[in-house]
Amino acid sequence: MSRRRVLKIRYLWATLLLIFLILFTMAPLLTLILGSFSNSTEIGEFKDFGLQNYARAYLRQSTLVILGNTLALTAGSVLLVVTLAVAMAWLVERTNIPCKGIMYAAIPLTLAIPGVLHAISWIFLFSPRMGYVNRWLMNAFDLSAAPFNTYTLPGMIILEALRVVPTSFLLMVPLFRNMDTSLEEAAAVSGAGPFSRLRRITLPVVSSGIIAVLIYETITVLETFEIPGILGLPARIYVFSTKIYAVTQGLETPDYGQANALAMAYILMAAVGVILYARATRRAERFAVITGRGYRPKLLDLGWWRYAAVVVAGLYLTLTLVLPLLVLFWTSLLPYPALPTEKSLALVSLDNYRTIAIYGATWKVLKNTALMVAATAVGTIVLSFLISWILVRTRFWGRRLLDMLAFLPRSIPGIVKALALIWIFLVLRPYFPIYGTVWLISLGFIMSFIAYGTRAVTASLLQIHHELEEAAYISGATQLVTFRRIHFPLLVPTFVGLGIWSMFLSVRLTGLPLMLYEGAENQVLSVFIWMMWDDGQMGAVSGLGVLTILFLFLVAVVMRRMGFREVGGHR
Repeated sequence: MSRRRVLKIRYLWATLLLIFLILFTMAPLLTLILGSFSNSTEIGEFKDFGLQNYARAYLRQSTLVILGNTLALTAGSVLLVVTLAVAMAWLVERTNIPCKGIMYAAIPLTLAIPGVLHAISWIFLFSPRMGYVNRWLMNAFDLSAAPFNTYTLPGMIILEALRVVPTSFLLMVPLFRNMDTSLEEAAAVSGAGPFSRLRRITLPVVSSGIIAVLIYETITVLETFEIPGILGLPARIYVFSTKIYAVTQGLETPDYGQANALAMAYILMAAVGVILYARATRRAERFAVITGRGYRPKLLDLGWWRYAAVVVAGLYLTLTLVLPLLVLFWTSLLPYPALPTEKSLALVSLDNYRTIAIYGATWKVLKNTALMVAATAVGTIVLSFLISWILVRTRFWGRRLLDMLAFLPRSIPGIVKALALIWIFLVLRPYFPIYGTVWLISLGFIMSFIAYGTRAVTASLLQIHHELEEAAYISGATQLVTFRRIHFPLLVPTFVGLGIWSMFLSVRLTGLPLMLYEGAENQVLSVFIWMMWDDGQMGAVSGLGVLTILFLFLVAVVMRRMGFREVGGHR
């Protein structure tokens, strides 16, 4: 095959891919923006354009309350997240704290507990009426009122922070591991203690990286849905994500125009966060102090403080990993939530698991989930490779635009992305009949994941020298043969890791599929758990939650063994 023909084929593929991304990234966003000016409460209708939706959305006292709740949840959670993550990353990398192996293994494993199950487990533990901890304390100390209430904004802040810590921990560990220790050693020689060195040397050196992580987690918490949905909606404590869900899902009178207007503020906040994160990461790279010396730095001796640190780390793992799994498992064995007593022990059975197994909808949901997961993984891999290949191997005129379009969906919160897809695919329903199906859910996830996938595949593709491809073309190999014989074998580890990561996140996330599905026949696992909880099936939810967590534990272990340690930052 001639070089000219190869270039023509590449540019054709690049043009088609660019058109595809414009249609499925820009078109939904533009339709969402257009719908925000349409004076119609029906989705998919465009008429009487004006600012009525913005007036309904923002000229209400309740909107200021929602804004305050959103900012409080974001600021409170992020500050707590960064504080805990910095402390634990510093402890495992720079000190002589014991049980490091357990922390390295257990902290990332907490990512395997979906946010909705974290919230449900905390309801079992700390809700005023049935919370196990509250009931035990009230019985033990003869209290007239429950000491804890998880249906509050502070409860949401604490739980959201504890849930997000693992991602920040994984991002911060390399900061402390790779920094040059010469300044710390010089300070130690001068008589500075471990905490003085931390405050005056270590933290200032890694501050740029910490700021980048802080901004990244701000974006993450800003778009969170599961915990505000489970804990906030019953108490009518709204943030922007749950308010958008409420006005579109029948919890209030459906008003899609107002939802679109609210989404605009969300997009603006998220876009500002993405821009700041991009600048912060560039700054972190510019000012990083990294050594290439192959040695382990001298660990700081914390004395007796190291045991206090172990206790704090153990408390964190207990609250985020041990207790949620234990309380879900215990509740799954009972017909109703009850404290462990002689009477409740007599009620222990596997009836909830049998109910899950014989319930017809379960197997339909598992089938839908398998289809969604497979489509998401394949779509993410294929699109990520094609985009990366064009960025690395061509001089296509639209490369920068292609890269921007691949990253754009990352800046759009999941609940807003779902709303945009609903608008565009209702308009396109006669031509693309995937509205309300698992295929639309998969498309939403693919659009979310290709930003990370593109960067992962690009990094791997840059390691494959172009001379291998040139030799194949000179020998007469086609593009397909070149991919099959050269690219695919060398990229298999990246493809497998990306596929597993896509599967992991698509099972964990709830907001996007909850907005996009239509009808019980199109439910996936995360939506199924949400609906069963809404119906009050606590035992069955707990059993299904235990099985889901165990499955995700297995996936997380596989990912770790493959070296896939950073799980894209999504809850």
